Amino acid sequence: MDEHQSFFQDDDDDTLLFEKLQEHVLEKYPNPERIGCIDHSTLKAWVYAPEKLNLSDPKYLHVLKCAECTRELIELRRLRNEQSAHANIGVPSHQGAAANWRWAAFASVVLCCLAVAGVIYWRTHSAATTAQVAQSAPVAVTIDLSQAGTTRGTDTTTVLAVVLPRRFVTAHVILPNFSPGGNYALSITTDRNGALGKAAGRAVANVQGYHADLTVTLDLRSLPPGTYFLATTHEGDPASYFYPVTVQ
Repeated sequence: MDEHQSFFQDDDDDTLLFEKLQEHVLEKYPNPERIGCIDHSTLKAWVYAPEKLNLSDPKYLHVLKCAECTRELIELRRLRNEQSAHANIGVPSHQGAAANWRWAAFASVVLCCLAVAGVIYWRTHSAATTAQVAQSAPVAVTIDLSQAGTTRGTDTTTVLAVVLPRRFVTAHVILPNFSPGGNYALSITTDRNGALGKAAGRAVANVQGYHADLTVTLDLRSLPPGTYFLATTHEGDPASYFYPVTVQ
């Protein structure tokens, strides 16, 4: 008999399905060290006297991830078929049907376990992917500094701290009234020297009347929750302005 004939099922109607499953195991799950393998006597009982085994026991699912056990079962079945080729003539049909039922029951358990494992993996993977996408999607925030003072250097404004999430943020920043337009550098810093920038971006401010605003993207995901400063620096003025922010 061809070694690729299924060891799970004698019924020819199911041969193709289990041949594909068997070939998948042989190709994808080599186990030359025989780690976790089922012992030879049990495999022999599986082929010669399956009624003595509880094939619904999850331990037998090992063969679905072991090419070595699969090959051993193929060989045992080949030997069994050679030995019983003539002896099977005249066997009552109900015995053959009972054997087929046992193999079909085991096959059903195997397929159900594979289906459940697939669903669990899909749900876990889908949830993780969804969380990753959500974390990487920019969050729109508005930072209104229009009423902030214009004290520079080591002094800070009296404006209330702006609360920002620990995410990618697309910040629409309304600069203090009468701020000039042009190129700005913005960063989140831990002090008022501006030397320890934790997140930074550049943008062009547009002036409308006495208002100037800009939009910049900042990555705050790696920042520990806490209090920081938003530093803004105009390209024509090396001095920075500092505004308190809280990241949470």
